Amino acid sequence: MKQHILLLVSLIALSPIALSQEGTRYPLVAVEDGDTITIQVDGEIKRLQLAGIDAPEDQANPKLTRDLERTGLSADTLLALGNAATAHLKQLILPGDEVEVAGDLAASDRYGRIPVFVYKDKHSLNAAMVTDGYAIVLQQSSIAQEIKAELSALQLRAQSEKRGLWGSHDSETVSWSGL
Repeated sequence: MKQHILLLVSLIALSPIALSQEGTRYPLVAVEDGDTITIQVDGEIKRLQLAGIDAPEDQANPKLTRDLERTGLSADTLLALGNAATAHLKQLILPGDEVEVAGDLAASDRYGRIPVFVYKDKHSLNAAMVTDGYAIVLQQSSIAQEIKAELSALQLRAQSEKRGLWGSHDSETVSWSGL
């Protein structure tokens, strides 16, 4: 498992999305949900999306509405998945912890978040959420195919080993993920 994560870190570091500001650390302001955090950059709050992954929603919003329609699951069920994912990310990183970011801090997605890879103590939070079974790989994301393939391998392992949501809410997670 450590070899997979080391390979992923190497691929991300060598990828064209890595910033020239390597080594710059930013304080975490908050965990918003299972795939979104806020950090402080030069006195400004930036919303970051953990690139290449998706976690269930933990509050009512347009994406939750789409997930409800797509899966047929109840709001309570989907929100329970989202709350578990958010709680797990909050265990991995605390307000005030410093993170490093690989990605373009000037880019943003349709939700106003900046899609990046986030590291705490040189460990990818993106990979950790997938490895631990609280997020899935976004196949439509624009991350490098090598990174997507490595994250997908971590996801398959988490699913087969019943980690995280795959163990506690397997059938619901399968419905939500579309896998």
